[in-house]
Amino acid sequence: MVVADELQVPPFQGATKAQHILMPSEPCCGPASFWRRLAAIWIDTLIVYFTCSLAFSLLVKGGVYFPFELAAILTGVIYAVIATAWKGRTLGKALCGLRVEAKRGGRVHPLRALVRETVGKLLSSLFLFGGFLSAAWTHRKRAWHDYLAGTIVTQERDRGAWWIAGSIGTLIAAFLLYAGQLAWLWWIYASMTPRSPYALRYANRNPAELVEVTAAPQSERARLAEWLGKNGREPLEYAVAKAKAHRVVIFGEMHNQRQTLEFLNQAIPELYSRAGITVVAMETLMARDNKLLERLVNSPSFDRSAVLDLSRTDLWGSWGYKEYWDVIETVWRINRQRAAGQPPLRLTGLGIPIDLPSFALIGFERNPGWYAPWWEKLRVLRLPIQLPRALVREAWLAREVEKEILNTGARGIVWVGAGHSRIHCPREGSGGGSPRMGFMLAQKHGDDIFQIVMHARSSPSPRADPNYKGPGEQITEFLERVMAARGNRPVGFDVDGSPFAMIRDSGDRRFYPNRRLGLADIAAGYIYLVKSGETEPCTWMKGYLTDEMFTRNKPFYQSFGIYYKRRVASARDAEELLAIEE
Repeated sequence: MVVADELQVPPFQGATKAQHILMPSEPCCGPASFWRRLAAIWIDTLIVYFTCSLAFSLLVKGGVYFPFELAAILTGVIYAVIATAWKGRTLGKALCGLRVEAKRGGRVHPLRALVRETVGKLLSSLFLFGGFLSAAWTHRKRAWHDYLAGTIVTQERDRGAWWIAGSIGTLIAAFLLYAGQLAWLWWIYASMTPRSPYALRYANRNPAELVEVTAAPQSERARLAEWLGKNGREPLEYAVAKAKAHRVVIFGEMHNQRQTLEFLNQAIPELYSRAGITVVAMETLMARDNKLLERLVNSPSFDRSAVLDLSRTDLWGSWGYKEYWDVIETVWRINRQRAAGQPPLRLTGLGIPIDLPSFALIGFERNPGWYAPWWEKLRVLRLPIQLPRALVREAWLAREVEKEILNTGARGIVWVGAGHSRIHCPREGSGGGSPRMGFMLAQKHGDDIFQIVMHARSSPSPRADPNYKGPGEQITEFLERVMAARGNRPVGFDVDGSPFAMIRDSGDRRFYPNRRLGLADIAAGYIYLVKSGETEPCTWMKGYLTDEMFTRNKPFYQSFGIYYKRRVASARDAEELLAIEE
């Protein structure tokens, strides 16, 4: 056993001020306390993080990408190994008066330092960092990596008190800030999510009442077409009527469909002048940008460059679809032309900031995640910040709609993906998991909320993947045969209370495996503009993707190239793929 006297090191004579920081100037007083070690680890972590962050920012501006997490881990390991083998201490340990020594005293051999900082600390990280926590109670305050490498960490008498206090203080502050963020997100979730079990109108429905589209006879299609001829309305007239009858109309779309976005841009002036809407809310716009949006739609002249810059801040860094951003100009024109005394039209964002490219590379979102290099999977380390936001996304969207429209006494429309729009079922299919935005709003605000689904395939378009045969094909084809029977004329109609209400497709993920769901539970209202095979993708804004954007998330853009078997070496290469990707 090594006693304290054996660990004492005489003061270093003739050292410079810098050398005194790295070398002990006071006698050792035994094994280091857990809190000193924690303070030193936190200081070293901040040093490595900010160093790598600065390097990443500078290199990205120069067109050079490196995987941040892998680089930070390697930097931390190399820094710790060299510092431990050379001086027995990193800068964090030196500031906190700590020194790593061999178990029986003396310097740590470089090989032991390597084992300690790699395999040893990896082992200590297991079981919720149990190996690090063992330094709080084991004899001589040793962590698992100390046992493996045969080392001990000693502390100097009366050294580093201010650094220790400051480090622990900032660590506690960071923890409290993080806990506060989690509490705030939880409050948003709890305030918007209805209590389960929900009152579901289809809960006791007999599945035999539903009609499978695959088994529906041709006469059924003829009957539905005849009903539409009598009860359907021109799409714009239907949208205006619904906006007059309800304070909030949620339009659910399949993304990147040019015809539906053109309809939106045509409908907004009519909805403003005839239905009295004063708010347009969109999922593709960020809530954090609402002040900027207010300036843009009320400025004396339309600033296209500012709109282009704003478009580059979307969640994916790949939403360069012109028709979405044309909405800003549509609202601006209305505000410039409105008569005196008319209220301004507001455009508001609903989105919560989430690092979706990282979710994709980890494998949580979209196919390209499976094509990312293994080291990009280390982005999983970002999940403590990103995952809570993703989990409350539906509640966040609902809260923004409530805050910006319902709580202000306004009347508005909401443009979101079809999945967010459901008002009669918590989620598609089984309904498991957190309820969708539309359902949250409908449960809380009742008949003030209405939903219209824009007709489209629920699977990728033939342009994106001509060989794909997935869910949504049968019911889409069935509806399109009905529309063909009446000449494919655009139409809007209520699904609730119509002959369409009880049709379903058991092969569609929106219905499966809940055998009681009918079309009216998925869509309260429906607008058909054009056959899905005739839809076109939105217009891509050339020059949307900057070199810096491409470099910052290079593996994300290159994963599309792997998926489509195309080379992606520049922002221009990536744009060619994003222009067809849905």
